[in-house]
Amino acid sequence: MNIENKMKRSRSAGFTLVEIMVVVAIIGLLMSVATVGISHAVKTAQKQTCAMNIEAIEGSKQMWMLENKKGDNDTATEDDLKPILKNGVFPTCPAGGTYTINNNATRATCSTHGAGATSATGTTAPQ
Repeated sequence: MNIENKMKRSRSAGFTLVEIMVVVAIIGLLMSVATVGISHAVKTAQKQTCAMNIEAIEGSKQMWMLENKKGDNDTATEDDLKPILKNGVFPTCPAGGTYTINNNATRATCSTHGAGATSATGTTAPQ
């Protein structure tokens, strides 16, 4: 009888394999939901940062145009805009795209997000 009591106590002290599998499945489900939400947030943040970078490029293009008495058909280079931009650094796309400055009559574009990337305010920038 003493052996039976020890076996009953040892079996009831731990978790069964089914219980552990259920917990692992629930954790996996929660991780998959969190991963989808995080990846969406990262893409949204990248798109907004890209739109802000395009706005900075556009503003520096306008300043370059006024300071150097340039017309709409003139195109600035990265080196022309660097002294006007913050910290003298030309922005980079957070998603790995490249910016095309274009002439003063045409909006700057991003190879990943285009020219009409959604701005931080949620509006689409005019092209």
